[in-house]
Amino acid sequence: MFKYMIKPSKSWVHITALLGMVISVMLGLGSCCPEDPYAGYLNLIITTEPKSLDPALSTDITTGVITALMYDNLVRFGTGSEILPGLAKSWEMSADGLSYVFHLRSDVKFWDGKALVATDVKYSFERVLNPETRSPQTWLLSPIAGSQTYMQGKADDVMGISVLNDTTIQIILTSPFAPFIGFLGAPATSIVPKYESTEVDLKVTPIGTGPWIFEQWQADRQIRFTRNDNYYHGPAKLKGLLLNNMPEVLTSAVEFEAGNLDVMTIPNSEFKYWTRSTAWKPYIHKLDELGIYYLAMNVQRPPFDDQRVRQAVTLAIDREKIIHRIMHNSATLALGPIPPGLEGYDSTRIPIPYDPQAARKLLSDAGYTEGCEFDLWVDPGAAVSQTLEAIQHYLNESGFIVHLVRNDWNMMRDAMRKGETDAYWGNWWADYADAENFLAPLFHSDNAARRNRYSNSDVDSSIEELQKSLDPQQRKHLAMKVDSVLIVESPYAFMWYPTSYTVVQPNLKGYTPHLMPNANKYTDVYFEDKDTP
Repeated sequence: MFKYMIKPSKSWVHITALLGMVISVMLGLGSCCPEDPYAGYLNLIITTEPKSLDPALSTDITTGVITALMYDNLVRFGTGSEILPGLAKSWEMSADGLSYVFHLRSDVKFWDGKALVATDVKYSFERVLNPETRSPQTWLLSPIAGSQTYMQGKADDVMGISVLNDTTIQIILTSPFAPFIGFLGAPATSIVPKYESTEVDLKVTPIGTGPWIFEQWQADRQIRFTRNDNYYHGPAKLKGLLLNNMPEVLTSAVEFEAGNLDVMTIPNSEFKYWTRSTAWKPYIHKLDELGIYYLAMNVQRPPFDDQRVRQAVTLAIDREKIIHRIMHNSATLALGPIPPGLEGYDSTRIPIPYDPQAARKLLSDAGYTEGCEFDLWVDPGAAVSQTLEAIQHYLNESGFIVHLVRNDWNMMRDAMRKGETDAYWGNWWADYADAENFLAPLFHSDNAARRNRYSNSDVDSSIEELQKSLDPQQRKHLAMKVDSVLIVESPYAFMWYPTSYTVVQPNLKGYTPHLMPNANKYTDVYFEDKDTP
């Protein structure tokens, strides 16, 4: 049955849209009220289609979240940054950090009844590394000894992955790599089944061990899952799960208020309405996320080949006012590339202030007395226009002449790779909960994500030490050292760390926000009384 709730203190646009939807649904139903076939299902929102249902091809948050519902990893993330046992009930690391031995659970089955064994793990990892799979995530497993030889077609298997018995597998690295255990919790390192005679196309026919069994994908509309009653952690409390594709903010807000959605991330444009509502405030969950927004500058191209110009960018922007006035405090001022919650974040650092006079002085010293002109590339699908326009205004007021160049992501990425962009607006979210993830991919000279051409041999050396060190205090010191250099050299203007606010229906219980997007499997949520608004 169609259910709806009208909460007090709605804006007129909410009331109008909601009543229109109610009337249309009532006209469609007439006097008939058929039983809801998805009663006891959790209704969630996705704003984009997944790129694939194959975890090896997971490169975006949506695909990672969806594949995590169907698959499990050797290890898993908790509600925070902690790493917990997953398909591996325990593991040991050698003193030199080169060898990992994982002990698998013996009670895990794939959806089709096949028992999980160590050969599935070896197959899953080699499948990611196999060029025929075309996984963009081979870097997650490249620290394993023999991975490069295997990817080059010079070996039949990966030398560093050894099956010791059905429940024990050993992984040997070429050199110590401290973040490696976190790599094994990423969506792309999920475990898929190995079959001797039949190949299954996991892009369209998923077969996992996870709590939710794939049922149907209606493109641009909905993805449906049913509960895995044999899940090794215990079956979920709800019957099934529906992912509803709703890219439009107003549509999802109206559907949520009508009771047709159970969880919704509050969009920035609707922030005041929801957070000021006395009816909804008790059901809002706040989460400081592991991510950062930034303005990246091409350090090999004028005007940003001059460090003074790069420093002037941060000074020119009133980041705090943007956070307060436009973003409604749904972010925290960035002190550097490493977000709070990770070892290496320096909470004692004094933030770079808003100082347009200092910005003009730096531009003048760099020879830009008549204005410093550049193009700021923006992906329209990922950027908030009001925010970017405010940044453009502040920069123009401080002696820059900024042109916003809006192109789709594919064109923008191609231009960045060719070094054709002056600057671009971007963001980075944690693949694993380690400060190294906010340093190596963005600032080490050998990484593809370093699209702004920044290179510093001392930074490279410190990042490599950070990767190899197994001493937590040394790793923290190294991360803070790199962080300090990046503040001075300013290849990015570090803007803010995002905070998300999620609202749930009053009758939904057991919901807990998770720091890592692929960590929440929704097995503990339940409805207190589905028929009570």
